[in-house]
Amino acid sequence: MQLRWVAAGAVVSLLGVADAAGEPIVNANVHTFSDSRQNRVDSYLLEYQQPASRSWTLQLRGILDRVHLPPLPGLPGSAENVDAITAASRPVQSAAASKDSYLKQRKEVTGSVAWHPAEGALRGAGSYYVSHESDFLGQQASFDLARDWNQGSTSLAARAAYGYDRITPDEHTGGDPTPQSRNTADLTVTCTQSLTPRLQAHIGAEVTSIRGFQNNPYRRVFAGGNILPEHHPEDRLRRAIFAQFDRYFGTRSSLSLNARWYSDDWGVQAGSFDTHFNQYVGDRFIVRYRYRYHTQSGAWFHRDLYDVGDGVDGYRTADYKLRDLDSNLFGIKVSVPFEGTYPWLDGMVLDVKYERYFDSRSFAANVLEAGCSWPF
Repeated sequence: MQLRWVAAGAVVSLLGVADAAGEPIVNANVHTFSDSRQNRVDSYLLEYQQPASRSWTLQLRGILDRVHLPPLPGLPGSAENVDAITAASRPVQSAAASKDSYLKQRKEVTGSVAWHPAEGALRGAGSYYVSHESDFLGQQASFDLARDWNQGSTSLAARAAYGYDRITPDEHTGGDPTPQSRNTADLTVTCTQSLTPRLQAHIGAEVTSIRGFQNNPYRRVFAGGNILPEHHPEDRLRRAIFAQFDRYFGTRSSLSLNARWYSDDWGVQAGSFDTHFNQYVGDRFIVRYRYRYHTQSGAWFHRDLYDVGDGVDGYRTADYKLRDLDSNLFGIKVSVPFEGTYPWLDGMVLDVKYERYFDSRSFAANVLEAGCSWPF
């Protein structure tokens, strides 16, 4: 009900300014994700953008995710009985129920306003978003502020966000149905510098504080010979620094290099390197090649096998994101812009992407995505 009121209020606000300024822009996207284990995620996005004046723009975005999970191969709580790709929680009532396919939907609405004066170095934005699942309600407010110097060749941007999540586990799973909450505060600062007309650099830092319920209420852990719910600390401080370099070449190609270092007070330290190479092939195709390497240490309370029911100092986890691992990802993406073909197709872009992922934990996935963007 709350999600409907947010969407209705945002639509009324946008329609109220539809005649006040420029033409609106509408984007529609459909993405399908699947892997070698028959997990599939279908995403539908609709975006409406309305200039309210020369300096203000309003935007409304709605997303529907449909997560299709196949029957689980192992018993609840076993290493085979986890979602390795999708982040969707999966309530399993029994070993028999885990052998059925599962569908979960997530609905998201985001309303935002951007201030970008035609003359002036300062600009800002604010947004509010609501995400709803059958057992989860997430809300977040964010504010952005940026300033340019040296005719736009240098810029500094800051973003602050605060989120509140409400988790209401399905009471039919045999777990604890007590409602839980989580608060998240995030601050990100980024500096962008044009080094040459064809080379740009970005550096930044991010700090995130999370307090509250951070378990998956449906995930079970083998500990001390028993199947028990996982239990995580309720406070977590996350820190990251990152850098990116973008280089354009005269051969209608570009190269992007990204590096990120992460650490938190749960003992996880991670580093990743990501590179993209984009190349025009003729006038109708853009090919992007990608490689990503990631390495991380495990959380201090993570164990592949717990000898006692209390785990490590009372904590235990089955979260694959908290274990040590190394991973590699190779990918290729082909984009087909339809600009200049037919007037009614101007702005339309068709994307097809394939990625191959594998890690040191013997998990591998083939990721195939297709999408279409068509402003009208």
